[in-house]
Amino acid sequence: MNAVEYCLLHGLKVAGPEHPALLSAGETLSYGALAARVSQFAAGLRGEGVRPGDRVAMLMLDTPDIVAMHLAAMAAGAVAVAVSSRASAEELKQILSIVRPAVLTIDGEFEGLAAPAIAAASPRTKSIRRERELAAWKSAPAAPLVPVPRKPGDAAFWVMTSGTTGVTKAVEHHHRNVGMCGEYYEQVLGCTANDRLFATSRFHFAYAIGNMFAGLRMGAGNVLLERWATAPSVAETVERFRPTVLLSVPAVYHRLLEAGLASTAPFRALRHFVSAGERMPPQIWTAWEEASGHPILDGLGCSECVYMIIGNAPARRKPGSSGHAMPSVELRIVDEGGALVGAADTTGRLEVRMPSICEGYRLAEPKAGEAPQRPAEQFRPDGWFATGDEYLRDAEGFYHHRGRTGDMLRVSGIWISPAEIEDALAGQAGVAESAAVLGESEIGLAEIVLYVVPAAGAEDTAATGAARECLARVLPGYKQPRRFEAVADLPRTATGKVQRHKLRERLRRDPH
Repeated sequence: MNAVEYCLLHGLKVAGPEHPALLSAGETLSYGALAARVSQFAAGLRGEGVRPGDRVAMLMLDTPDIVAMHLAAMAAGAVAVAVSSRASAEELKQILSIVRPAVLTIDGEFEGLAAPAIAAASPRTKSIRRERELAAWKSAPAAPLVPVPRKPGDAAFWVMTSGTTGVTKAVEHHHRNVGMCGEYYEQVLGCTANDRLFATSRFHFAYAIGNMFAGLRMGAGNVLLERWATAPSVAETVERFRPTVLLSVPAVYHRLLEAGLASTAPFRALRHFVSAGERMPPQIWTAWEEASGHPILDGLGCSECVYMIIGNAPARRKPGSSGHAMPSVELRIVDEGGALVGAADTTGRLEVRMPSICEGYRLAEPKAGEAPQRPAEQFRPDGWFATGDEYLRDAEGFYHHRGRTGDMLRVSGIWISPAEIEDALAGQAGVAESAAVLGESEIGLAEIVLYVVPAAGAEDTAATGAARECLARVLPGYKQPRRFEAVADLPRTATGKVQRHKLRERLRRDPH
C-alpha cells in the first residue's frame, strides 16, 4: 500500500478529476491536475536520484506545490519532511543535521538561508528551486500516478517539532498512520466532498498535514494560505473562497475577534469552526459564538498522533473543555505512578491509544535499519502513549486541559494548574492574556510568577494591579501569584502554544 493511494487517488475517484482539490490565491488545482503534478514531481525526484526511504525536505510557502511535493515524496517511496518557513539559520542547520535529505526543495526567497545551512549540516543534499527545477518538472509530460508500493510500517512523513520544550526532533509517521484521517471530519463534523476546509496553520504542522490528508480522502476542497495567518489575510481568504470549515488556533481566533470579523457575513456563513494547538480560553469561545452564531469546537491533537484526540462536537460541547474522545480513540488519566485515576475532577496525566500514534522520534540521521527512539516514559508496551498533558474528566465526561506535565506548578507540596490561574482572569479589564510559571523567592522558596500582557491602551501597572486584585478575590491564598510582571507579548510556538520554558529562562536571567 501507499498512503497516496488512500488519500489523493481515493479522493480523485470520489470527487472526479474536475473537482477543485487545492484553492489558493496564486493557483487552483483540480483533483486531476493535482494527481498529474504529483506524478511529475515524483518523476523529477527519481531523476534526481531519490530512492525509497530517502528524505525529501521542503522549505516552501504554502502553495499547491508544497502539497504536491509532500505527496510526490511519499508516492516515490521517500519520506516527506516539511520545514518551517520561519526557521532561523541555526534552527535550519539543526533540522538538516537530523533529516539529512537527499533533496531540499525551496522557494527562491529562502535560497540565501538554505545554502549555508546545507553546507554546514548536510553537504550531500541537493537544493531544488521551485522557480527553476520544479517549474521544468511541471512542463514535462505527466504519466498516470502510480505510487511505489510500500509496507504499512514504512516511513511516510516526518513532522519536525520543538514545541514548548525547545528541543528539535523529528516525529516519524508510517504509511498506515494516514488510515484514520477522515474519521473526525466525516463522523463528527459531517463533512463530504462538497465541503471546503481551510486550515490556517502552516503545512509543516501535523494539524495542517492531517487536515490535508482528510480533505483529499473525502474529495473535498482544501483552501491554502500562502503565508502566515493574519486577521486580514484570513478574512480575505474566507471571503474569496467561501470555505465551510475553518480550522485554526486560539491566537488567530482572538485576532479575528479583535478585528471585528467574526460577525461579518462571510464568517457567519461557515458551518464549523475548529480550534486546536492550545487550549481555547472560555471567554474567546463565548465571544466568538455571540458574534458569529457558531461555537468554536475546541479539541486536542499532537504531532505524535496527527489527528484530533479529544474534541467538542456540534451537538455535544462545553466551553472551556476539550470535549470527548474522538472516533477510534481510547483515553485514560493516570497519576504519577501510572495508576488509573477514577474519580471525576481529579487531575492526572493523559494517555491515549489510537491507530495513528507515531513510531517514535529521530534526533539524528537514521542509520540503515535503525528504529526511531521510543522513550519508555511516553511509549507504553501495551500501546498507550503519554501526551505530556495534564487533564481531568468532569462528572459529565468532558475532558479539561490543565496544562503540560512539565508546566504544573508545585508550591508548598501542592500541585496547581496554571490554567486555573489564567482562567480566573478571563474577561478582566486591562488584561489581554497571562501565563503562570514557577519561580523562586529571594530566599529560594518556590513561588508563582504571573506574566501579564496589558490590554490595548492599558498601562503596565494598571494591568498587573487589576490582575492582582482579581486573583485575590477569586483564588485561595496558596494559588495566588506572588510576583506579577507586565510583558508586551508571550513567547509562543508557531501553532500558538505558550512557550513557558522561555518564560522560565527569563526568570533565571532576571530572578527578582
